[in-house]
Amino acid sequence: MSAQSWAPTVVGWAPPPNGRGTIDILFENFLALFVCVWTVLHHNLQARHEGFWSVFFRKCRWAVLAVTAPEMLTLFPVMQWVAANISVREMQALGVHQWTKLHAFYANAGGFMLQTPGFPRFPINATSVRYLISYKLISPPTISKEDIWDRSKSDHFAKTFAFVQSGWIILQIIARATQHLTITPLELFTAAFIVPSLTTAYFWASKPQNVAEPTVILVDWSIAELLVSAGDVANEPYVNTAMDFVQRSRIPNDYSPPPPTATEATVVWVVSIIHAVIHALGWSFHFGIEIETVVWRVSNLVLLAVMAIGGLVPKQTWIRRKLFNTIVNIAYVVYIIARICIMVEVFLAFQGMPEDVYVSAEWIRFWPHV
Repeated sequence: MSAQSWAPTVVGWAPPPNGRGTIDILFENFLALFVCVWTVLHHNLQARHEGFWSVFFRKCRWAVLAVTAPEMLTLFPVMQWVAANISVREMQALGVHQWTKLHAFYANAGGFMLQTPGFPRFPINATSVRYLISYKLISPPTISKEDIWDRSKSDHFAKTFAFVQSGWIILQIIARATQHLTITPLELFTAAFIVPSLTTAYFWASKPQNVAEPTVILVDWSIAELLVSAGDVANEPYVNTAMDFVQRSRIPNDYSPPPPTATEATVVWVVSIIHAVIHALGWSFHFGIEIETVVWRVSNLVLLAVMAIGGLVPKQTWIRRKLFNTIVNIAYVVYIIARICIMVEVFLAFQGMPEDVYVSAEWIRFWPHV
């Protein structure tokens, strides 16, 4: 036998197979969901003596909210962004021109701690800082924007990676649609998640992330003296007032001082509608069992209808407001059920997929992704 008869065939380069497996679909979408949640959430500072597990479970709760109801999560950054802009205008009126939107976000996240004699230190939000400055109780904070960003542990590489991976998911869906290839419900779920996540990232762009140590403001007056100087204000409930800081050890993540106006409500409503519409694009998807197809379609209709109802603002008459609130309360219970059904159906769909689900779109491979 000659050497040529058993020599292996040598190949210099070979293209990848024109297909994808179930694991590929799951991995790409789970990765996009994970990195988006990891980078989009900007938690407020934890309390000084707060334990690891308390912080861990709070972050888990917010992560679950981000995945299951991302359009609801968008409300908080929008309102906090508005609060930060209001704070800047109010500080400018006081002559504090070095106060920026970053400072306001930092304050409303618990970045400034007030240390008084004989009293544990506690956070003061932007409204409280303005109140104390206006009464000459403290001097304007001198911390610079650069110092605040130094305290922030924002991962720019992770955010870039999240953007690239999200772009890959969106472009892949567009490519598959143009080539008439079936798109999985999981891919639509991920795409629908990306839209409010990008909105959240935009409005929280000036909010420091994962700050470990706050800025401590030392004063020589006591809380008792502050309450006396506050007069009648000290006898009223402190919630959402300049005296709000007196009763807490940390500022919660969902803290947003001003009530939503029509502008913020419209932004959240539009994002919610887009989120629901993306899910509805999978209307023609057929599941292995007919009842699952019905559940999928009904759930998507409910999602879209609830988001549409949520954008209606009736006239401020008692009867209409009472009726509207009743409808909204019922609608959101139905919304939760529909949301759960959608999340279940997203995975049940893998029991039986159209064959072309596993055919890869051609040109999309040139987009960088993992």
